[in-house]
Amino acid sequence: DVIDISWAPDDSMLASCSLDNLIIVWDPATGQRVTTLKGHTSFVKGVAWDPIGKFLATQADDKSCIVWRVDDWSVVSKIT
Repeated sequence: DVIDISWAPDDSMLASCSLDNLIIVWDPATGQRVTTLKGHTSFVKGVAWDPIGKFLATQADDKSCIVWRVDDWSVVSKIT
């Protein structure tokens, strides 16, 4: 089940999060997955892009927040 979705500021990507602890980033033009992000140990409750689209923040029921760098999908920061 999808819990939250968020459009990138330029509408080039759509991020979704769900009960399976995953964040999926989609290309809405093709419907294909751009990437699947793993890092939370409980279901992901929210996703949000920064205003210029360089970072994606996610927060989960495990009381953690992860900031991902969009260029390479690496973890910039994890707050627990």
